[in-house]
Formats: sequence, C-alpha cells, structure tokens
Amino acid sequence: MRSLRMAWRLTALLAVACVIAGCLPPEKSFQTSIPFVAVLIALMVHLTLVIIHRLRTTALRNDMVFLSTHTGIWLALFCGLAGAGDYKELRCKVGYTYTTTSAIDAKGHVSSLPFSLRLKYFDVERSKTGSPIQYSATILINDVPQIISVNSPYAASLYDDVYLVGFDDECDAPYCILMVCREPWKYPMLAGILMLLCGTMVYGVRKFKQKEHVGTVN
Repeated sequence: MRSLRMAWRLTALLAVACVIAGCLPPEKSFQTSIPFVAVLIALMVHLTLVIIHRLRTTALRNDMVFLSTHTGIWLALFCGLAGAGDYKELRCKVGYTYTTTSAIDAKGHVSSLPFSLRLKYFDVERSKTGSPIQYSATILINDVPQIISVNSPYAASLYDDVYLVGFDDECDAPYCILMVCREPWKYPMLAGILMLLCGTMVYGVRKFKQKEHVGTVN
C-alpha cells in the first residue's frame, strides 16, 4: 500500500512538472532541468524496486500483466529521459550540383550524416497569386531517389527522419532546405508504450470477465 501511494505521489509530481514544461518557452529546456530529471529518476528507481520485488515474490508466469505494464512505463520513462538529451534537429541545404553529407543544429554545430543527400527534382504547386500551396522534392539519399513533401517525411534510418521545410527556386542555383530529426530512442520508447497498452488491455479484459462471472454466479 505504501508503494502504491509513493507511486501516485511521484506520478503526480511528474504530471505537474510536465504541465510546467508545457507552459514554458522551448528555449528554457525544462525537461533537462534538475527538478524534472530528479522526479523522473525517483519514479524510475521506485518502479525498478517494485519490479524486482514482484519478481522475487511472485511466479513470473502468473504476473505477466503487472510486469508488462510496469516494465513498459519504466522503458518509456527511461527512453524519454535519455532521448531528451540525444534528440537533435539538424538542417541542411541541398542542391542539384553538389552532395550534402553534413547538417547544422540551432547553435551552428556541424554534425555528419550517415547518408548523402542531393536534389534531383523539385516541384512547386502555386496559387493564382503565385504563392506556394504545396511543394515536394525528389532527393537522392545514398543515390536512391525518395520523394519528400511537406508534412510527409522520409525515414532515412531507424532514428533519422528527413523533412522538407523550405526552398528557393528563383535564385541562380535552386536548392531546398531539409530538416533531419534525430531520435535514437524513438523505437525503444514505442516498445515501452506498446507494452504498457497491452498490459492495460489484458488487465481490463480480466476485470471485465471477473465482473461478468460474479454477475452470472449471483
């Protein structure tokens, strides 16, 4: 019972911290601040101890729902904590006559890309006034053509998604601007969320069957 109360308190603190983070401007980086990280680590440590205690006191096959739910929460929290520091947004200019193999972040730091980029074709749909409505580009990624349009990124790797964010087709050397979002912990976090959802669904089905059984007996 004490363990449950502690979990609720830490979860409530984390929820309050998330609300505060949502109200602050992005440059404040509250998700990487000491108070937020401290609450997150405390919740993860508590979940770790609860999982270890359950493994030591209960047969694994009889408690898979509990383990799936709590391990999923732990994995999602861990990936969120690790991903906050590893997430990057990189931008690069890609043209017809040269190959791009690096990009820069918001602070001007240059990062190498695990793939090459070169513009093959660019298409702009304009309104009657000449303003762009929709635009897309065919990008050679490692010499393989891939079509990227606004709000339709291309997954260049397990952790790199390439977005089309801008262009200039009226200058002497037309180019487009790509944004590479790097999220190394994206799929492990997704795995944790899926474990949590599966455990929750199974728990709900079990509770429904128990109530149905009790109603039948009565």
